[in-house]
Amino acid sequence: MTRGSSWRWWVASFVYWTLSGLAAASEAHSVGGGAWSDVLRTSLVAHGLWAPLTLVVIQLGLRFPFERSHLVPRLVLHAVGALLASVARAAAIYALDPWIGWYAQRPDFWDVLEHSLLYNPFTYFTVLGVANALYYAEQVRLREGQLARAQLHVLKAQLHPHFLFNTLHSISALVHRNPDGSERMIARLSDLLRSTLDAATREEVPLREELRSLQLYLDIQGVRFADRLTVHRDIDPDTLGAHVPHFLLQPLVENAIQHGIAPGSEPGTVTLVARREGSELRLEVRDDGLGLKSPPEALTRSGGGKGLWLTRERLTQLYGRDHRLELRDAEGGGTEVLLALPFRAETSA
Repeated sequence: MTRGSSWRWWVASFVYWTLSGLAAASEAHSVGGGAWSDVLRTSLVAHGLWAPLTLVVIQLGLRFPFERSHLVPRLVLHAVGALLASVARAAAIYALDPWIGWYAQRPDFWDVLEHSLLYNPFTYFTVLGVANALYYAEQVRLREGQLARAQLHVLKAQLHPHFLFNTLHSISALVHRNPDGSERMIARLSDLLRSTLDAATREEVPLREELRSLQLYLDIQGVRFADRLTVHRDIDPDTLGAHVPHFLLQPLVENAIQHGIAPGSEPGTVTLVARREGSELRLEVRDDGLGLKSPPEALTRSGGGKGLWLTRERLTQLYGRDHRLELRDAEGGGTEVLLALPFRAETSA
């Protein structure tokens, strides 16, 4: 139970025991025929005494849940807790009776304690059961989150060697034909790998950071394709602070270059678009190259290449159904990938 949520527990406990007291008062009034004001007072106070005890039991249950490795010590601990709660409630009943009037004639404290020990441990362990249910629900949520993060790391890790292999292949093709260009590509590759490692522990980065990393990759491809590759950017400044998955754009641009520009002999253009539409961030990667060789539906089912498939899987892990990725023929020739993500802007420190 965190500090931020403690007041919610206070409210929930107070509301629950107040409603329980009202229900018990209504039953006592209808069955016993006592004065409504008397049964309401005694019932509300009797049930209300459990409100603070409930918070203590919930805290103990979350701190010391029933676990197989600690079952016996935890049973002993909570048996003592149930005993103390019963004693505390008996003492409160005995002390408040002159003002509340539970008994027509005030009994001995030991009689009150005996009655408390008969009924209150059951209530203690009922509340403790709720605490254990909350604890294990939180454990399941944490495990699911850890699994999702692990899956994301695996998908992201698969992108890096895929990209590295393709880039090294490009460098090897220029080693003898253009040694100076190869050296520049290796230098840019070093910068890109350093940038990638710096963000290795983050799944999302601001779009401006993603674009900086992408530029290092484009510098490498600029050496390879010389005057054959032009990159056009249409980036709305309002989108630069939006969160996007790290290493999102590189495989999409790589696809555009490798499958759209590289196979031909004519110069080609890759266009990057980013804009905000309501609660969505819209990203587009277009090329004016050869276009799709298969129907878009078939490529969508197969993933459209390893880089695109990995990107699709990462987006599903990060956003579930709150995203769209479409691969289709671009108007006027070439191919375009359209992305729609939830718009989440970075916050100022």
